[in-house]
Amino acid sequence: MEFELETRRRIYEQIKKSPGIHFRELERRLQMVVGNLQYHLQYMEKKNLIRASNDGDYVRYFVKDRSLSETERKIMSFLRRSGCRHILIQLLNNPDLNNKELSQAVGLSPSTISWNLNKLVEAGIIEREKTGRISKFTVIDPPAIAELLICYKESFLDTLVDGFIEMWEFKNSK
Repeated sequence: MEFELETRRRIYEQIKKSPGIHFRELERRLQMVVGNLQYHLQYMEKKNLIRASNDGDYVRYFVKDRSLSETERKIMSFLRRSGCRHILIQLLNNPDLNNKELSQAVGLSPSTISWNLNKLVEAGIIEREKTGRISKFTVIDPPAIAELLICYKESFLDTLVDGFIEMWEFKNSK
């Protein structure tokens, strides 16, 4: 019984520290067997300790006592994807980039960038401004995304996030 409590505590703390984390990432970070992790997640969901949310590609987990709004949970789902996270950071630092510029900055193919941009536009996180055949993209609520990146920076394990936070805090301290 005590082992199960300790296991659930570890799972809960990992979800609390990394809201929006998906199943496989939880499995990797906690080094748990799939069946065991599924059992505990289902138990914790039934007991209303955590909440599972399907974003279309992944089931993501959030603790119930965390006061993230629906919009913040949606943003966190995208920030958990490295490609989307890197696109958002580029757009926060350089608004109005087009697909080609983002592809070069992020190091992903134009088709991958395009797919991610369409998802971000559909979700209402970025907006597209079309001029002729060129579309430029801008983050709709930069402070909200920056705040989530800053608040949960340890959970991203990404040096790009660290660099962005330093620049953002420097820029906003003036």
